[in-house]
Amino acid sequence: MKKFDDKVVLVTGGANGIGKAIAEKFAQNGANVVIVDFNEQNGQEVADQLTDKYQKALFVKTDVSKYADLEHVHDEVMKEFGKIDSLIIDAGIDYSDTVDEISIEEWQRVISINLSGAFYTVKAFYNEFLENEGSMVFISSGSAQSGTGGGVAYPASKAGDEGLMRGLAKELGPKGVTINAVAPRVINTGMVKVHYPTKESLDELIKQIAVRRLGTVDDVANLTYFLASPENSYIQGQTILLDGNRTVR
Repeated sequence: MKKFDDKVVLVTGGANGIGKAIAEKFAQNGANVVIVDFNEQNGQEVADQLTDKYQKALFVKTDVSKYADLEHVHDEVMKEFGKIDSLIIDAGIDYSDTVDEISIEEWQRVISINLSGAFYTVKAFYNEFLENEGSMVFISSGSAQSGTGGGVAYPASKAGDEGLMRGLAKELGPKGVTINAVAPRVINTGMVKVHYPTKESLDELIKQIAVRRLGTVDDVANLTYFLASPENSYIQGQTILLDGNRTVR
């Protein structure tokens, strides 16, 4: 029997990149996965692939900046599976702008998706976690600690996610819900090419990483899976920095 047999795991931002890898990791281990994303084509393709290879997966097109959309997701999950066991909160966007450059509308969009979207996801399913033990993992970013990796809005939003996570860990920990955050830094996705477009800039970056390689989406998925799994019952309210020992604190 697999560890997540008969479990239902929801992944926001599950249509691409890190979220997609996380969704597959849980599906491989028996979970029915709910893909929550605004990208309808990619999201449905991921759900279909997981259903074909593993077990039933569900896609729900969602704008996480709208609470009504998350209420709809809740209703669809309850109709299809009748319960929820784990929330993996990954949906996010970034604008690499300074304070002078970023518009008020761009700032509000980052906060509404990255921070309010996380809160809306939790709030939509909150009552289920009052009744049943489960887990939540926030996909934060090393940027919340370093302040780097783009403009000011992204690290601000991710720092807010970590504060939300810690508050929830105190609130729901007594109910048996484990809640933590993973903070990746320099994961080998398309964003790396944006920030480090040349071989020289990428080589210089890798020299700053003790293990001398970029992180992978599987690295993030593996840690997320552990934190959400029954194997973890005592790590609570923590942010785990996943950076190959690049960040000096």
